[in-house]
Amino acid sequence: MENILEMKNIVKEFDNCTALHEVDFSLKKGEIVAIIGPSGSGKSSLLRCINGLNTITSGSIELRGTTGMVFQHFNLFPHMTCIKNVAYAPIKVKKMDKEEAYKKGMELLDMVGLASKADDYPNHLSGGQKQRVAIARALAMEPDIMLFDEATSALDPEITGEVLEVMKRLAEEHMTMVVVTHEMGFAREVADRVVFMDHGKVVEEGTPEEIFENPKNERLKSFLSTVIRA
Repeated sequence: MENILEMKNIVKEFDNCTALHEVDFSLKKGEIVAIIGPSGSGKSSLLRCINGLNTITSGSIELRGTTGMVFQHFNLFPHMTCIKNVAYAPIKVKKMDKEEAYKKGMELLDMVGLASKADDYPNHLSGGQKQRVAIARALAMEPDIMLFDEATSALDPEITGEVLEVMKRLAEEHMTMVVVTHEMGFAREVADRVVFMDHGKVVEEGTPEEIFENPKNERLKSFLSTVIRA
């Protein structure tokens, strides 16, 4: 299967800091890739280069499709109800008929378990509910690739599971996904491939079994020993 995304020799510099050092990254349609690594390793910068929020300093990106992104802090419009948040971009950007956009929006809210909250405003929702609305909003644009940037890190552990369940459901439906995450259990269970980054470089990548059961790089071994408790 051909790659839906190819990134070669990606360098991203911010002032005096180099966030990405000659990174190569590719993605096949239907593939789920988890990106793990310590804070400041370039994981989020890589996602933002994929969807164009960051302009690369050098290198090349070939993207055959569109992206949708779910951020750490939801970024919902506070003055809009849940259904309006979900339907807004299809109406504004895709010029979709309002009735059609709302119908599709309700289907997506139902898919994430929040159809009953359609007319609620974000400030009446829990963090987990806000993030599920954010996922529905990203899906409303029918992206070819879904990008998740630490989608559960701002949530209480008790409600992290409800967001991960929605992401697992998308994986079961073969949605192409790149997931930056600290949830090692999710990466092990759901990802087809796991990429470990450190200091702006891809240090090691492989299947979940290879990364978690037989890591080769000493830095990866050290990282896993700190994030996985016996």
